[in-house]
Amino acid sequence: MNSERSAGMLAENLKGWAAARGYRLAIADIGIVEAVRHKLEERRSSGMIDPGFYEEYLSTFRYLEGTSIAGARYVIMVAVPSPISVLRVTVGGRKIGALIPPTYIRYNATFKDVLGDMKKNVLRMDAEAEVLSAPLKSLAVHMGMAAYGRNNITYVPGLGSGHQLCGYVLRTKEMSMGACAGAEGRETMLERCASCRACVKACPTGAIREDRFLISAERCFTLLSESRRPMPAWARPPKSLCFIGCMACQQVCPENKGRLTMMPLGIELTAKETRGIIEAGRRLALKGAAAAGADKAKRDPAFASALAKTEPLGMTEDLDVMGRNLDYFLSSGVGPQQI
Repeated sequence: MNSERSAGMLAENLKGWAAARGYRLAIADIGIVEAVRHKLEERRSSGMIDPGFYEEYLSTFRYLEGTSIAGARYVIMVAVPSPISVLRVTVGGRKIGALIPPTYIRYNATFKDVLGDMKKNVLRMDAEAEVLSAPLKSLAVHMGMAAYGRNNITYVPGLGSGHQLCGYVLRTKEMSMGACAGAEGRETMLERCASCRACVKACPTGAIREDRFLISAERCFTLLSESRRPMPAWARPPKSLCFIGCMACQQVCPENKGRLTMMPLGIELTAKETRGIIEAGRRLALKGAAAAGADKAKRDPAFASALAKTEPLGMTEDLDVMGRNLDYFLSSGVGPQQI
């Protein structure tokens, strides 16, 4: 079998493997990684990206320096369907549902699972692949797999924003350059975003802007909710009660109509466990030396019990951060979703 035919078969096998699992897949020349890196650095230099945001969220990517595969030639991007998860808590004698947006549950484990499955069922023994540390949203858009919404979240055809992106570098002598996209790529946005302002109106903190397509990420409630720093006084929570993150722009987006799904986790925190995580969150929210009291709250039996229940979820954020968020939502008068 000649190399061109073999290359085509591998590309088709990868696409078939992804389709059988409900995934979306794209392949690009490895040069696209540096193209994306250069564009982000340009935006930082020009002031389009807030320096603090860049330092905290974009400076830690290792790009191709982080791969142990010498001579990697391709990037594989996989979009895995990811639902909104619902975790029950008990507040004021009521059982309510707190939302966990897509990607927060088993985020790191999903990279490993997808890679292991791909190696076992598609890649040949002489192929090498590993996880890529890079801005995956930007890569997915440049590779033509996704488009940006005005909220700067990626939308994948058929999945909307309910997906997790998993990126990998690949070296194999079987794949030819004709089997994948080139290294130049380009950014695309959803066509409807040119006239739609649904997310602009829904954003509780004004992070999504009218005057430019790039949001003010430093004002995004999702990022504020992930930080261990105190919530700024100006921050307003969204209407939907979330353990972490924010669903405001995604829930109103017409592109997500009929595409976002909710998945009950089958986990319920008792009133004591709920109070335990809220107490830990309150201690976390304190400034100065008082913040050290958060460790005491974590040793509380109620907190430890809640942690044991949620640990199998492999959540990306600490439970005291989520307790801080839950307390912030409830004290702000957000109407909880009763279940």
